[in-house]
Amino acid sequence: MRKQFTTLIRSELVCCALAHKGAPAAFDGANKGVYACIMTSLDQADVKLCARNCAAANIRRASRAITRLYGQFMATTGLEPTQYSLLVACSLTGGATVSKLAEYFALDRSALARNLAVLEKRGLVKVKHGDDRRTRKIALTQFGESTLANALPHWREAQNAVESKFGAERLQKLLSELRVLTEATSPI
Repeated sequence: MRKQFTTLIRSELVCCALAHKGAPAAFDGANKGVYACIMTSLDQADVKLCARNCAAANIRRASRAITRLYGQFMATTGLEPTQYSLLVACSLTGGATVSKLAEYFALDRSALARNLAVLEKRGLVKVKHGDDRRTRKIALTQFGESTLANALPHWREAQNAVESKFGAERLQKLLSELRVLTEATSPI
């Protein structure tokens, strides 16, 4: 027989199965984790309700599907849809800081920095120090601008495909609602 324990670590729930012989030394207070035994049975109706109504899971699934579709249209440009979006943001902001771009994309700065490093290595963006040495500003290079200009018609084809399948007005309403949802769930 196995016991299922839930570990609360840094505000995240991590489920793990532990051997029946007992729990690890975490109960002695020396470990940072907090353990609680779960003895309830799993209700499949609740699981189905969660799968159907979970905003996080459903939005992520839709995001993967739409990213895959845009990726098919963007394949010949050499850009992934996420890279294309970063180039668009860099073009619109004309030298935003890494922090501002991370805030806009709802990414942590280290994840954004990894994505920007790929673009910088390809010569699409340049990263330079901002007004003080603690900030870094991102700007498109000339090559980045021409790559973005060449990719724009492919993005337009992908956008048209989505609008024809989903409906242009319906898509605009969805995008508007997603902007509101993003604002409502953003940290203060």
